[in-house]
Amino acid sequence: MLNRVIAIALIAAYPLLVHIALVFAVPQLLFIAPMLFLAGVCWQGLGNRNKTVWLVFGLLCAAVVLLEYLGLTLYLLFLPPIIIPLLLLFIFGRTLLNGREPLITAIGEAARGPLSQAMRNYTHRLTQLWCIVFAVMILWSAILPWLEQPELWSWFTNIINYGVVGVLFVGEFMLRKKLFPTHNHPGFFEYLRIIARANIRS
Repeated sequence: MLNRVIAIALIAAYPLLVHIALVFAVPQLLFIAPMLFLAGVCWQGLGNRNKTVWLVFGLLCAAVVLLEYLGLTLYLLFLPPIIIPLLLLFIFGRTLLNGREPLITAIGEAARGPLSQAMRNYTHRLTQLWCIVFAVMILWSAILPWLEQPELWSWFTNIINYGVVGVLFVGEFMLRKKLFPTHNHPGFFEYLRIIARANIRS
């Protein structure tokens, strides 16, 4: 549990440090932020002394050092806000193909058993909504670097992106309770645990 908390904290520090670095002109943080992010992603394997993970971690850190030496670190930072929502769009979007069960429907049924048709329709539309959100994030994360305004890019990718996800996540939870008042809804933290236990690859 502690290792998971540490890993999440290291990863969560990344957008905050990048934003501080760009808005308050602290360039050293542009070098530190990706190192902490890589440490968070690899934390479990590093803690288990997995030689492969240590090798990959070392190579990636060396690449960050090289980019810093070449003065290209900022360009490296442009990639995660595109790659992460692109990956999520793929994970969510592929479940909307014919013959597949929408991801949020699958998570709900795996946690609670068969859903009503109304709830299945709702979770289908909700999966579509998340796909639209991820697509919009990809779009502005790809366009903003061309404006050559790093601070504006940072506000969108390191603050607004996460704010949109948080508002949609909490807002949808509250809306669902109003739309389906007779449904046996879990508490918010139980809802988080259901999602955390879900196999997002299914």
